[in-house]
Amino acid sequence: MQSTTYYGVSIMENSQESTFDWHENCFNIPNRYFWSPQKLNHIFNSSNMKKFFTFSFFAVALFFSALLQAQNSPGRYEVRLVHGAYNCAKDSVVVCVEIRATSPDSAFVMGNANFLLIYQNNQLSTPVIRSRGAFSGGSYATMTITRTDGDPTSALSINVVNTDIGGAGTTVDTNWKNIGCIAFSTAGNTSKCYNLTLSASNPATIVTRAYENPGDPEGVSLTQEITQGTLTSITNQCPANPTVALSGGGTINSGENATLTVTSQNNVLPAQVTLSGNIQVTLTAQEPTKNILVSPNTNTTYEIVSVTGDCGAGTGQGTATVSVTIPQNCPPAKCIPIVTRIVK
Repeated sequence: MQSTTYYGVSIMENSQESTFDWHENCFNIPNRYFWSPQKLNHIFNSSNMKKFFTFSFFAVALFFSALLQAQNSPGRYEVRLVHGAYNCAKDSVVVCVEIRATSPDSAFVMGNANFLLIYQNNQLSTPVIRSRGAFSGGSYATMTITRTDGDPTSALSINVVNTDIGGAGTTVDTNWKNIGCIAFSTAGNTSKCYNLTLSASNPATIVTRAYENPGDPEGVSLTQEITQGTLTSITNQCPANPTVALSGGGTINSGENATLTVTSQNNVLPAQVTLSGNIQVTLTAQEPTKNILVSPNTNTTYEIVSVTGDCGAGTGQGTATVSVTIPQNCPPAKCIPIVTRIVK
């Protein structure tokens, strides 16, 4: 009896007493079918199969290499604050917090973290979570915030807690990842301008990486503080107010109409516009440009008296002049008697 092994598959052959029922591509043992040695050789030696196994090997190796690197990386990170949007009608502003690794070899699995924000009480107040990002749910507890009131400034901590095992979690790579967005009240802040600072120390923003416990691979992940990189804060952020332009006018005959055009220049809408003559115009996102018909009796120059947006006074640009032509009436016709004499 001869034993032949094909890529880990051992096949027994006996040319005299073989009970195998050989076919073109497989042989039959009652109720079991196997690839024949010729077919196995064909499959495993084909160029496409070699390419497939080579690609699969490197793909798997790359995945585990990236995962291992992220778990073993000493890590270095950057954090930035991103101004979201004002809602001056409701006296609020939204700010988002984002993180990334400073370089590919600084990537790490997010462990526990506290992101410390400092704000002035006369500018911002009563922070609440507007949305949670990549480090809330799944491998992480629900993201929370902790407020510490002070005078004249207060502090806000955004808290991330890794609850997974074996160093699992979300990898912080060189792409910006959203941590969460916070809504602040701007009530009492007439200008709506604000500063918001990411605190580097006293108190400090702290980020740790999660990694597998060598003594208990299936146990709760261990964490290690990593190096703090650039922290980008928000300085003197003010709302954009509407800018509106006036154009049009021209020459008309008395009693005719002229067209004035009012147009938003920066798409900060809605905007309430008042023209000379107490003409009221409202520009909206649906109608950022409006035409107004006027019919003055005399030459008139129109100006923008005021522009008002949700967050305060805006700016007006341009004028429009309408010149009125008045037809001149001729004096009444006069009759002059003519006397004709015929002289013979």
